[in-house]
Amino acid sequence: MKNRQVTCDVLVVGAGISGVAAAISASRAGAKTVLIEATGSLGGIAAFARHSYLCGLYPKNRGLAKEIILSLQKLRRQNKFTRLGKLPVFYFQPDDLKLVLLRLIKKEKRLNVFYNCTANKVNRKGSAIFSLKARAKPLCLEIKPKVVIDASGTGAVIKLSKAKSKLPPLSLRQLAGFTFGLKGLKDTSGLLPIKVPYALKKLPGHFKFTNFAYGQTKNSGIIKLNLPAKNSLRTKQDARRNAALIHACLRKELPEFRKSRINWVAPQVFQREGLRLDGQHILTEQEVLSAAKFPDAIARGYWPIEFWHPKLGQQIKYLKPGDFYEIPLSCLKSKDITNLLATGKCISATSQALASCRVTGTCIYLGEAAGRAAVR
Repeated sequence: MKNRQVTCDVLVVGAGISGVAAAISASRAGAKTVLIEATGSLGGIAAFARHSYLCGLYPKNRGLAKEIILSLQKLRRQNKFTRLGKLPVFYFQPDDLKLVLLRLIKKEKRLNVFYNCTANKVNRKGSAIFSLKARAKPLCLEIKPKVVIDASGTGAVIKLSKAKSKLPPLSLRQLAGFTFGLKGLKDTSGLLPIKVPYALKKLPGHFKFTNFAYGQTKNSGIIKLNLPAKNSLRTKQDARRNAALIHACLRKELPEFRKSRINWVAPQVFQREGLRLDGQHILTEQEVLSAAKFPDAIARGYWPIEFWHPKLGQQIKYLKPGDFYEIPLSCLKSKDITNLLATGKCISATSQALASCRVTGTCIYLGEAAGRAAVR
């Protein structure tokens, strides 16, 4: 392993959609920025789980959110605003998002990205992070930043730095998600989203929370398995076995699936919540539902509380039509580490509040705000 030292103004850990927004925002604010990502590509859960909606967007967008939307629209006319239930969302082709994020990243001259790079140690001096060590074969990096933004989704820096944090017990955490795709469906009724959960009730346990959505190409579909966090699939082999089990049941129970085949499987299970910052303010369910406003607001939230209960499945609580809540900067700031910020799923929020602000659109706003705050 070659050792390499890197100094920067802002270090962002995690290149999901919120981390990419944070890195671009910091770079544009004049900061020498480093972005490290544990996998080989951008986009995080939105990309790996092949999400096709940006949820929680403002009615009128500015900044990075607007750039991303306009770039997606230029790629193909099918990328457009639509409605999902009661709310507007932006529909897009999954592979387009990675391309747009990559193009935005490449424009930033002050931004250096390291892929397949995993943080493994944080050194502190008193109440500040002094350096972070990470492995990116064939390099062993020691990064010395002025400010660190944890956008990992798992609280990687929060854990390594021993910052004050919150972690709900496994039994109380929201259901995790796992997706795979199918081709070769034969369906003329349009009723598969209703038929699939009913057909899978014959399977035990968490399979009853399985959902179906039509894919973006003809005769394709996406299966989303929601399972308890404590029972999350540990390996790719586990994932493929569960996908095969569900597929076999659907082929047996529903004629539309008889000649279908699995054409992709997500590389891992995606947790809806995990370790997060115990920040200077903790956003609460009551603040979300009452459309609370704050003097240090840095983002708005529009999405309902979409809580995936470990025993009851999806539970939704809507805000008043047309209203929004604000997310204060103090939810991104660590209580005890002066140069640590968090964004995305790592911000300081209760489980119920996080079930609203963790969606992709809100995560773009949070990331952009975190990048600006890191340069102040």
